[in-house]
Amino acid sequence: MASVSASKLLNALGVILLITVLNTAFSVEDIGVFFFFYVSVNFLSKFVGGVGEAIRKRVSANEGHNPRYLAVGTVFALLFQTVVSVVIVSVYVFIPEQLLPDTLQRAGLGIVLSAISLLFAQSIGKLLLSYNSGMGYPSRSEWFGRALPGILFLVFAVVFTVTESSLSVILLAGTASYSLSALIMYVSTRPKLLVLPGREHVESVFDFGKWSILQMISNNIYNSADVLLLGLLVTSTSVGFYESSNSLAGLLYVVPYGFYSVGNVMISGLDAEGRKEDIVSVLQESLRVSSIIPVMSFFVFLGFGDVILEVVFGGSYGPAYWYLVGLGLVKVLSSYRKPLQGLNYGTDRPEIQFYANVYAMAANFLTVLPLIWYAGGLGVVISTVLAGVVRLGVVVLLTEEYVYEVDIRWTVLVTYSTGVVLLLASQAVEGAFELTTVQYALLLVGFVVAYLVSNISLIGVNLASPITDNRN
Repeated sequence: MASVSASKLLNALGVILLITVLNTAFSVEDIGVFFFFYVSVNFLSKFVGGVGEAIRKRVSANEGHNPRYLAVGTVFALLFQTVVSVVIVSVYVFIPEQLLPDTLQRAGLGIVLSAISLLFAQSIGKLLLSYNSGMGYPSRSEWFGRALPGILFLVFAVVFTVTESSLSVILLAGTASYSLSALIMYVSTRPKLLVLPGREHVESVFDFGKWSILQMISNNIYNSADVLLLGLLVTSTSVGFYESSNSLAGLLYVVPYGFYSVGNVMISGLDAEGRKEDIVSVLQESLRVSSIIPVMSFFVFLGFGDVILEVVFGGSYGPAYWYLVGLGLVKVLSSYRKPLQGLNYGTDRPEIQFYANVYAMAANFLTVLPLIWYAGGLGVVISTVLAGVVRLGVVVLLTEEYVYEVDIRWTVLVTYSTGVVLLLASQAVEGAFELTTVQYALLLVGFVVAYLVSNISLIGVNLASPITDNRN
């Protein structure tokens, strides 16, 4: 679990560092524009990534001797990217600027073209990552396909921000990072490029993993919709507030993600042996432990959120307080859902997550417009919280065979009652004394320590359990 959580933690820290660096040279509005296009690129490239997952499976099953599967993905990626690029450029060329949303007006054609180049590089990189992983080099693929371009992008962003370059240049630096990554992965396996896939290869790729590919696409829409809606319907400032808050809220979400990854593997093995009682035991331990830190984070954001935002990102981010609180609540809901998602994948029922995503997206899109009209950018956050409740509820209902055998009532009571008591105590201290910055930091540290010690002792977390001590 440690290695999985560490990779997610480094990714979250990278986003926080990127925002901090950009904040030295750009306004909240400009940073919002940057992240709107960066998230848009990630959103679109994951459609290609869904095909890449099928290519990984087919290549591994055929011992890597058939590059025609890669050709299928390459043709799809080029056609998809070309259509998307033509549509986006046409919007800027033919629609009067005053009719465009605030975020798009601020961007300009330079940022749009830079984002399109990043989309091409990132999509091809995802295909080569999947191909190399299917060839039997998963570890090398993760390093060269994910870690390397992310690190290079961050380094280039720092360099170009210091040299007072534009946002379009920083996006082009991302293009260079992912292009270099794709080149390294190509050289490492040297697949033949001048091959034509047959009909059987196309059908084989698109017939595989119907549910998993649909789930990836629905997950992609669900996870990216907030930023896209904020950028298109509200303002770039709201995008900046959302991304900064989401990066902080996601910092400690690595814990339930780690339990999901480890639990998925453990449950898959137990399910193959028909050991239902052991599956319930693993699920219960995951649910008991995975929510402790996200719930603590939620109460920390309630009590100290505005100060944390201002210290990390600057005084202009103080108004993002309710964004941070709302997104912290979303992570709490996800901390209960992730172990159940691992259960569903481990017991060969990935369609449950797809159904949950569909219902959540329906709830999101039905409520988001009225809530934006009522509360502006915060309306998107409120809608996301409601969608998170629906998503968790659907997963619980469709997993009732196992869920109803799990008892976490004591865990829920301890985590929330401890949070309420410590929050009230810290607010009382703040109200009674004029605290210096150091004293305020000590109060925050004391909150965290008291919460963790009391929860671990009262809940009785077994740190020697396989689910908490997995080193694979």
